[in-house]
Amino acid sequence: MCPHKSPNYFVAHEPHPLWEGPKLRAMARQWISTRDAYAALFAKVTTERAIGEVSPVYLQSINAPKNIHQLCPDAKMIAILRQPVERAYAHYLGRVRDGLDARASFADVVTQELAQPLPDEITFGNYLGCGRYAHFLKGYFELFPRENIRVYLFQDLQHNPARLLSDLFQFLGVDPAFVPDIEQQHNRTGMIANPVLRTIWTSSVRVRTLLRPYLPPALRNAAAPLFFTQLSKPPLSPTLHAQLNELFRDDIAELEILIGRNLQHWLA
Repeated sequence: MCPHKSPNYFVAHEPHPLWEGPKLRAMARQWISTRDAYAALFAKVTTERAIGEVSPVYLQSINAPKNIHQLCPDAKMIAILRQPVERAYAHYLGRVRDGLDARASFADVVTQELAQPLPDEITFGNYLGCGRYAHFLKGYFELFPRENIRVYLFQDLQHNPARLLSDLFQFLGVDPAFVPDIEQQHNRTGMIANPVLRTIWTSSVRVRTLLRPYLPPALRNAAAPLFFTQLSKPPLSPTLHAQLNELFRDDIAELEILIGRNLQHWLA
């Protein structure tokens, strides 16, 4: 977040009732919760021109912009936004795949979450609440210079990743002509097609979560591709998609003004 050799450190999220439950508590143990632990992430920084990190939680807490600005007021922010209904559905499929959500269908999720107003302060653990991008982004635009914020769309990444990355590199002050390897797809959405592999992966979630802090990243990252070679994505009901589009219509209209992009294709 802070493109400097010696960044300021911050904790952008805080305890909340939405984080209750054994699986969420186990996940929370993996998060950075102190200034020193955050600083340790950058212990190997030497002469890099820009450094940073990433967390989707920064768009899930109304307090994150204030906390970040307090400790790193010259930070540069980058967000890539996906159509909110598609993002919520992909999020659900990913958590079901990983054994983190046992609900039978996305329709059940929608019914449960719409039984009460979407959370305004912290949306962790709420699929639909995370899609109110304008609600959570506007705090950054209020506190940080607009030239320190870049907001892209997921379609930008899909259709022309090279152009997006070149613009991003220029924004960060690094070589915009650098061409990274973008052949491999990461974090693909879907369910594990092989039922045996699916059962092994989903049933091992508690063990994987407990062991994660103690395993080297290379070993942790090597396991998932063995299970994710074949993924299937059940289609989302067009009726449900249209219903949820209406849920996000006002926020999308506000987002259009905030980032200066036409987003009517999100409502098609």
